[in-house]
Amino acid sequence: MSDRRVITVLGATGRQGGSVVRAIAADPDGGFTARAVTRDKNSAKAKELGDLGVEVVEADLDDEAGLRRAFDGAHGAFVVTNFWEPLDAGSQATTRTERERAQVRNAAGAAAAAGLQHVIWSTLEDTRRYLPGASRPEGGYPVPHADGKADADAFFRDAGVPTTFVNAPMYYEMPLTLTPPRRAENGAVVLALPIGAVQVVSGTVENVGRVAYGIFKAGDPMIGRTVPIASDLTTGEQFAEGIAAALGEPVRYVPLDPAALLASGMPDAEEVVNMFQFFINAEKDLVAGVDFDLLRRFGADLQPFADWAVANRDRFRALGL
Repeated sequence: MSDRRVITVLGATGRQGGSVVRAIAADPDGGFTARAVTRDKNSAKAKELGDLGVEVVEADLDDEAGLRRAFDGAHGAFVVTNFWEPLDAGSQATTRTERERAQVRNAAGAAAAAGLQHVIWSTLEDTRRYLPGASRPEGGYPVPHADGKADADAFFRDAGVPTTFVNAPMYYEMPLTLTPPRRAENGAVVLALPIGAVQVVSGTVENVGRVAYGIFKAGDPMIGRTVPIASDLTTGEQFAEGIAAALGEPVRYVPLDPAALLASGMPDAEEVVNMFQFFINAEKDLVAGVDFDLLRRFGADLQPFADWAVANRDRFRALGL
């Protein structure tokens, strides 16, 4: 279809951007096509995207002029930044929050200059009102990777860019990476998470792509709205039960003391502790904000964690428990 509307996808070789490219490419008759943006179109991941039949171009969030070229002729764009990427030695930014704000400012300016009709910005919730006494590890924010994005929402509004704001969930992969289960001295498998007994808005990264594509298809009615993305609401006990189903043996959930996480030497531990405390303090509002009927209409896979864990049991077994 030569008249398909182009969606420029930033961060296309990353998890969120890649999920958006795959969602669009999976529906060749849907009226849209993806333009995947990467800093190196010759990379293996970029070539995988090209194999999906999408256009792959080079641009960098640090270069507004390059973003304008990537947006040229497009109907819309999916914008995502990577706060966690280490600062480049040649970067003019002195902190990751400063760099991220500059990148979002570039994206908003380029989107306005290109006259994009619909941008989806992958932001996060502002945690500050829920963490009034928390430490501020960077940029004056208790959870810099979230609060900095929330502050940057204004760049799109101030530039007059028609924007939908999406909040990604806590990914189901988290128990594999951040605080993986371990085998205790008595032989039992233990999962320790600092989330107490609350329900956490959680889900798969692929749902980001599915929902974003659904939002692009819905069009104008979604402009100005904020859409929290999720697959399910999951407690620590349910994370443990899902891992138990994957491993075929009992897993005990233990609420993790934040002090233990701070003492663990984990990079950015202060920010991570604040993030989990936000999940606890803001549980009521976060849970109420998820519209599962809307997500279902947009094609989200509302798969509980246990089903995902069983389907990915090899990843849990690879932990060597």
